[in-house]
Formats: sequence, structure tokens, C-alpha cells
Amino acid sequence: MAAKLTNDKAPGAHPSAAGGDAAPATAPGGLPGAPKWVRTVDAILDGAATVFQGGAMLLLVLMLAFNFANILLRNAGADSLLWVSPWTGVMMVWSVFLAFYVMYRRRLDIELMILIDRFGRRGRLLSRVLTGIAGLVVAGILLAEAPQIFARQRGNMEIVGLSRYWLSVPMLASSLMLLIHFIFDLVCIPAGWSRDEPAGDEGAAAW
Repeated sequence: MAAKLTNDKAPGAHPSAAGGDAAPATAPGGLPGAPKWVRTVDAILDGAATVFQGGAMLLLVLMLAFNFANILLRNAGADSLLWVSPWTGVMMVWSVFLAFYVMYRRRLDIELMILIDRFGRRGRLLSRVLTGIAGLVVAGILLAEAPQIFARQRGNMEIVGLSRYWLSVPMLASSLMLLIHFIFDLVCIPAGWSRDEPAGDEGAAAW
């Protein structure tokens, strides 16, 4: 009796479901084949970016609320809140510096993709290596200059009452996180653990 060959795989089924070649495993967070410590660091850096983004968004909401209240008071003939303007300036500086880390962590910085894409995946990874090296230099200089920055920013801000060096604290916090981010990225790229696709329009739209 002639043997009848049958295919147990259902149409559209994944090869691994029928004993075929399994698809390569992808680690949580989109880091293919990365060990646990890499995924842990990646999750911590992403969590920090979420905290920084939340802080920047909160500052923007507060600026909007305070200035809207000031406008209402002026239109009602009441005295305006004198502290709104200086605090708006402080919160604007803080929000920009907090977003400094988020933009690079989520790869929302400006990239010459028209040029980079011509070199394929290797070109994209090479551009990230060069960006990482440049970022290490800039962030390292800012952190190295931190004592001088604090020493030069003496005295209190008028009306706000905070010492002037508080304007630089978010910048240095972002610089520290960027230093860790770029070191981590430069370790992951040669090992093949790094995501090489930018956030794209959906990630940018979240801002």
C-alpha cells in the first residue's frame, strides 16, 4: 500500500508549532539574544526615561496652569501673580534639560536617515557608534565641569528663592543618564544586542 504523505501544519501556522525550524528568540524589550543583566539595565534606562518624561510633562502642565490663572486674574482686574513669570522660566529650563535624556534614549533626535539608510543596517549601527562616542564626550565634559558650574552659579534667583545652581541640576542628571546610556549602547551594538530601528513617527507623536 502506498504511503500517504500528510502535512500536519495548519495553514498559516508558525513553523515552530509543527516541529519545524523555530524562529529566533527575541528578548523582552527588543534585545535579541541579550542576557538577563542587559535586559535589566535596558529596563532601568527605559524606566528612567519614563520618569524624566513625566517630570517634563508635569512642568509643562504647571506652566500652562499658572500662566492661565495669571491671565484670568488680569482680565478680572485683580493683581497678577508676580512669581509666575520667574517660575515659568525656571520650569522651562528644567523641562528642556529633563527631555534632553529622553530624546536620545528613545532615539527621537534628528538623524539624516536619507543618507544613513543608503548604507543599510551596518551604516545605521555605525552612525549610532559615532553618536555614542560624541555623546560620551559631551556628557563627560558636562559632568567633569559640574563642580565649576556649581561654583559659578552663586546666589539666589530673584522671587524664586532657589540657588542658581538648581537650574543646572536637571542638566547634570540628564548628562549622567546619557553617559550610562551611551556606554550601554556601545557595549550592546558589537554584541548584536541592540535595537537598530529608530522610534519613528509614532514615538515622536507621543511628544
